[in-house]
Amino acid sequence: MTGKKAGGRGTTLKQYLRGEMKDPEFRRFYEEADIELRVALEITRAREARKMSQRELADALKTKQQTVSRIERGAQNVTIETLDKIARALGRGLQVRFVPPTGA
Repeated sequence: MTGKKAGGRGTTLKQYLRGEMKDPEFRRFYEEADIELRVALEITRAREARKMSQRELADALKTKQQTVSRIERGAQNVTIETLDKIARALGRGLQVRFVPPTGA
């Protein structure tokens, strides 16, 4: 979004987010959404790398294609157990790490 202004107020999106991130509640919601979207993208990439359709992954998970679609859009909360099942169905392992917060 280089060069574009957010909200027509002469502020770029990056500048807007920098200001909003000072609000702890906004920052928490933003970081939660970021995590969900990164996980969703990782699942999508792994599935596509295996040349698997959403339906094929759903069949391997014994669920519906619509559920896989929601997971890949970040619109479905998933448990660690579900993430592990997805990883195994994609021929992968699951790794969870704790890292310092952004800006720490």
